[in-house]
Amino acid sequence: MKNIISLVDEKDYAAVMQGEVEPYLAGIRTEGYFSSYDGKNIHYEAHTIDNAKGNVVIVHGFTEFAEKFREMAYYFVKNGYNAFALDNRGHGHSYRMHGSTETVRLNKFSDYVEDLDVFVKKIVKPQADNLPMYIYSHSMGGGIAARYIQVHNDVFKKAILSSPMICAQTGAPVPLAKTTLAVVSSLGLKNISVPGMCKFNPDATYENSSDTCKERFEYFMSKRRSNAVYRTAGPSFGWVNEALKLTDHLLDDNNCKNVTAKVLIFQPERDNKVISSYQNTFAGKLSDAQLVFVPGSKHEIFGTTNDVLKGYLDSIFEFLG
Repeated sequence: MKNIISLVDEKDYAAVMQGEVEPYLAGIRTEGYFSSYDGKNIHYEAHTIDNAKGNVVIVHGFTEFAEKFREMAYYFVKNGYNAFALDNRGHGHSYRMHGSTETVRLNKFSDYVEDLDVFVKKIVKPQADNLPMYIYSHSMGGGIAARYIQVHNDVFKKAILSSPMICAQTGAPVPLAKTTLAVVSSLGLKNISVPGMCKFNPDATYENSSDTCKERFEYFMSKRRSNAVYRTAGPSFGWVNEALKLTDHLLDDNNCKNVTAKVLIFQPERDNKVISSYQNTFAGKLSDAQLVFVPGSKHEIFGTTNDVLKGYLDSIFEFLG
């Protein structure tokens, strides 16, 4: 089944989002906080409709926030699915460790996975009406979702991983990066900001972004400029160390054999945030995985122009349907 609504007109993007999409979602949205496994408060949004045919949990990427995915939530809802999203810890309105809000800090990557599990149990399932459960994720969120379906293989029937962070791009060979970050973290420096990466740039340009649609980029940059909690910019050394450790878990043969969900992986043509070849390896280890290459896209495939976005959404709804 292909998507049954027209896409937001990119030429009039801000006006349509502010005049139609955002007000519609506000009318069906509940939001708040839940206490996670360690007592930390995690923020969430839930968009629910009558006569839904399924539930989609949205997991955002690094330095992002649930609100950035409201256009995607709109498409899910308009195609008959309840849409739930959380701000991962260290992001958006959720709990953060000490220090600058522009740096994402993390004790261990499994914190994200446990937060997601508590979210599903406390917020999603009570509103799910026993309907099928699906997960849509991007980048870091793809790493979280991939690990989640390895550990909790009885929750999601299908998983969509868009530009998933199976292995983060650090600019250095992976073995060298793993060794270096492990040593740095062991020296008590894990909460230190990676130099040159953790300062929000309000003048960031579309040309240097991960999007191919300028209007979508500018719309969400305006949200970041106007709200301090959306200005996360870079990682601590500990975050990078945890992200690199994740790769070994995701590619472990036994962990991959534990996945029972059908998996759809989107791989953009140009991606400088994650190492695409690791997505191929991951897909090859799963019993039911489809990898879709998306020409004309960068890391944020949901931030492409409509000619590319249409095919992306068609693939998603065919997979869900």
